[in-house]
Amino acid sequence: MSWKLSAFADEIDGDIEVQFAHLKENGIGLVDLRSAYGKNVMALSDEEIASYVARAADFGVTVNCIGSPVNKVVMADSPAEAELDKTKRAIEAAKLAGTNRIRFFTPQGDDFDAVCAWIEPQIKAADEAGVVLMHENDAKYYGAYPDNAKKLVERFASPSFRFAFDFANTVQIGFRAMDDWFPWLLPYLETIHIKDAREDGKVVPAGEGVGQVKETLAWLKAQGWEGVLSIEPHLQFAGDRGGFSGIESFQIATNAIKGIMAGL
Repeated sequence: MSWKLSAFADEIDGDIEVQFAHLKENGIGLVDLRSAYGKNVMALSDEEIASYVARAADFGVTVNCIGSPVNKVVMADSPAEAELDKTKRAIEAAKLAGTNRIRFFTPQGDDFDAVCAWIEPQIKAADEAGVVLMHENDAKYYGAYPDNAKKLVERFASPSFRFAFDFANTVQIGFRAMDDWFPWLLPYLETIHIKDAREDGKVVPAGEGVGQVKETLAWLKAQGWEGVLSIEPHLQFAGDRGGFSGIESFQIATNAIKGIMAGL
């Protein structure tokens, strides 16, 4: 089995021409659109999205998902309606980009029922539009914690609510993929974000940390899982709205995951 690779190409360089050329050079035909032209994807106009998609196509690259920041907020400080509006815009962006996948989060808060009430209209909007909201376990947000995430998927699991699992994010809050997430997450797993982390939380290339990347991918291969692996290295910078690696570090990250895949 050979999984398809995608990438958060804004980590390569600020110039989309450089991004797409690097993806093509590495045989990566998918991209997760998080930002372009110096803007977050949520701030891109319809025309900018169309231009991005057209230029990507020139390099043989298509959009895998919209890497939105929907719900990267503290519940107590933000109105749910604003995030629902962002969800609807992300759906529009996905349609324009030719994908049915949107990365999103759960807000920061502790109340399960309140979180459910917050995201339920978003999932309904996605279902009506025929798109998939892929929940990422980003550290500190409600769904970052395995027990919380399990309750969410048991409540909302559907073609419109699935999971984007991130190894490094869970290490940074004290958990491990095979110890705390699998096998229960498998039926809900849509994609995996490829970055690893050391015990101290520092992000490193796949296989160089304690995230159980090799073990998890070997297990997923044995289960016949067929999703996309999205390279999101965060090797130079990691922020609330994205990260950066640069060409050299991104190449190191790409070589690392390709090496792991070749050894499975």
